[in-house]
Amino acid sequence: MMQRESNQQLWSGRLQEQTESGLSIRAWCVREGLIESTFHYWRKCLSSASRPVTTLIAMPNVGPQATPVCEVVTPLGYVIRIASQEQLGWVKSLLEVMR
Repeated sequence: MMQRESNQQLWSGRLQEQTESGLSIRAWCVREGLIESTFHYWRKCLSSASRPVTTLIAMPNVGPQATPVCEVVTPLGYVIRIASQEQLGWVKSLLEVMR
């Protein structure tokens, strides 16, 4: 467990260094003598570790059926209908959860 935390700190620093370098990931890895796939592995691990866990719930339809202001269809077939301008503010948070 201690080794994993040490690696996480090391790679967190490396990811930051690459971002600040202004170089592409490939160019930075070549310069640092690192394997690009390892860089991508750690970027994915660290980004998923920092993402909050969120649960989506189905909301019942209330009131008359209105034409939706916005409709999002996910690759898995979920359909999300935004029925009012007020609910449009939820779209950004909703899309972040679905990433």
